[in-house]
Amino acid sequence: MRAARARHLAARYPQSAEVLELVAAAYELIGDLQHKFSEAQPLADRLHAALGGRAPEPVRDAVPSVETYYNSPNPFDPASFFARLALEAWARHAPLQFPNAAPNECPRCGHAPQLGVLRQSGNGDALFLACSLCRHEWPFRRTTCPECAETDPERLSYYSAETLPFAQTQTCQSCNAYIHLLSPERELEMIPEVDELALLPLDVWAQEQGFHKVWPNLAGL
Repeated sequence: MRAARARHLAARYPQSAEVLELVAAAYELIGDLQHKFSEAQPLADRLHAALGGRAPEPVRDAVPSVETYYNSPNPFDPASFFARLALEAWARHAPLQFPNAAPNECPRCGHAPQLGVLRQSGNGDALFLACSLCRHEWPFRRTTCPECAETDPERLSYYSAETLPFAQTQTCQSCNAYIHLLSPERELEMIPEVDELALLPLDVWAQEQGFHKVWPNLAGL
């Protein structure tokens, strides 16, 4: 399902096609191989061996170390692509629990959020943060920065693009962080962590304005 969605988005958003096609191929391979691996590192090695030759240079030439990615102070390094995919596949099914998580940390694995998902609730939308590792979603207060917890509406802004009506970008002037908020009701086939890869124009815009992402996606953005 994720592979098919990535290929659909690659055809629809050519500016993001390179990474979406690579993600599609990786998800197909993971679907065939995941049950054979109880640890993430062997899967990362297999993904790199099978797909590294068609990856962009920073990804192709990197050693896919799961430990290095998990402990890295620089999560924006695109060289972590295969290690992160393997960790994601492992973490989805591992019996994880992180009871002391902060409100902006995943209560399942303790990782930072990659994006926000606006899900219909009552007469409005409820915000859920989506984990950048295990993809678990948890509720989070609307109009709050997930990095510094700023709530002043004068410090938080929202931007969108006509070509991406299912997404908006929340920026915080207090810590200069941004995060994408996706609305599945506006894109019924959406898989949030895959669709977020199509938001390259919003990433470029936000970073040109001096903002940094709360946590990068698989493309390192």
